[in-house]
Amino acid sequence: MLSPTVARVASTALVLSVGIVDAFWRLECDGSVGVARIDPLMDFGGVSDHVHVIKGGSAFTPTSTGDDLLKSKCQSCGVGQDKSAYWAPPLYHQADDGTFTLVPEKPPFKAYYELNTGSTSDGKAQKVEAFPNGFQMISGDNHRRNTTLSGPDPSDFAGPFTDESNSEREQRAIGFNCMNYGHNGSPAKNEPTLYRHSLPEKSWLDANCPDGIRLELQFPSCWNGDMDGGDKHKSHVAFPNWINGGDCPAGFDRRLPSLMYETIYGTDQFIGKGGKFVVGNGDPTGYGYHGDFIAAWDEGVLQKAIEQCTDMGGEMRSCGVFEFPDNTASCTLENLPSELKDEDTSGPMQSLPGDCQVQSGPEPATKGPGGSGSSSGGKSSGSDSKSSSSDSPKAPVVAPVVKDTSKSSDKKEDAVVPQVQNKAVDNYQAPAANPPAPAPSPTTTSPPVANVLPAGKVASTSIYTVGNVVYENVVIVEEVTTTEGAAKEKRTPEAKAKRHGHRHHHARDHGIGGRRLR
Repeated sequence: MLSPTVARVASTALVLSVGIVDAFWRLECDGSVGVARIDPLMDFGGVSDHVHVIKGGSAFTPTSTGDDLLKSKCQSCGVGQDKSAYWAPPLYHQADDGTFTLVPEKPPFKAYYELNTGSTSDGKAQKVEAFPNGFQMISGDNHRRNTTLSGPDPSDFAGPFTDESNSEREQRAIGFNCMNYGHNGSPAKNEPTLYRHSLPEKSWLDANCPDGIRLELQFPSCWNGDMDGGDKHKSHVAFPNWINGGDCPAGFDRRLPSLMYETIYGTDQFIGKGGKFVVGNGDPTGYGYHGDFIAAWDEGVLQKAIEQCTDMGGEMRSCGVFEFPDNTASCTLENLPSELKDEDTSGPMQSLPGDCQVQSGPEPATKGPGGSGSSSGGKSSGSDSKSSSSDSPKAPVVAPVVKDTSKSSDKKEDAVVPQVQNKAVDNYQAPAANPPAPAPSPTTTSPPVANVLPAGKVASTSIYTVGNVVYENVVIVEEVTTTEGAAKEKRTPEAKAKRHGHRHHHARDHGIGGRRLR
């Protein structure tokens, strides 16, 4: 009879291909300092051709640097020592008559700081470093209107994407999450983070998403040590092979926090009104969703938080390093450029701010006419206001096989990038077309999330909300060996990664569902 001794050890082969989730916190931003055509990275010193919703330090201007932001008089995010700038284009509703109206946010906006470690290309373990003051980067491609991906990822645990280029990983770093908390006795329906990489048709959102849509954007965390990355502000960073965690490609041996934006938009306020939704850069597909970041933390604070704030619950207030100002919701830009002070960004209006034109692709979008200081209005985009009656999300526009010139260094030079085959997508079933009646989701108060994790290496976790219960799935990498004398029996590779389900109760922030840490 076997007398087993069980040793849980991380399989070296697996650890080299997955990220280890160490800790995270949610930086919550109750308000925006402004909605304006300002972008100091892509349009330094001028006016952007499209509008952005801006979070963070009030000293944000068309020429902002990290040092400028540190002088901010206030900030719209919840940590007092953080004056960083976080910005991305907002979402608009284009009515059947062609007019545009800003879709309201459901606060708080959240910037996740995930302290996910991994390995370098030669197998050396990495430690997470703080963003240096003035560090800046962009995730996403403003001009993209198609995809080389075949459809939604099969689950939150898809990956690793070892053979994909950095451009393909960047496309996986965008998510459009249908929000449905369950109403009138119907169950909540939950989707994994970064699961769907395009903006669904409005008819599908109306039928299936009674609580709005969550726009998600992951930033790269592998770093070569430079403060910026050329005219696109990307070449100094790369995505790890699990998108928000895992191993880094050659040439990007240093590790930064895995930064991720989440914004919930109240698309439910437009149910039954026709028209369509368009991202503020004129993108009705969602493929061109993107975001920008400039780091401006008080000296030493972020690194201290990385080393000391290792709670797995994600609550920023559990970190003793942080200070918490009380004026975040009322903080606004100190110096809005004069040519933008009277520009309407809310609507209804005949065109997007800056006369940014709606461009559906599949060819890349061209730069609009409203940049370089222009604040004039434009013609109505009503001629491009086609609305689909489909009951399911639109199929992705798949680009043909092309030569990839922006691949991560773990791909061969001049490799041909084929369409990604995602077999599980063929079996994807869209939710039912009949929507539950919208109803407000109550805010509840419950105990905080307990830091209860199974033994072994945590490769990936996923949190999703059903009602007022947050479920956490945790992928554990383990190798179990049973012995009797000299005999050993190892588990198969398929059994080394298994999921453990834990159920935690805690309040949904402002009645807005839970969030996973992968």
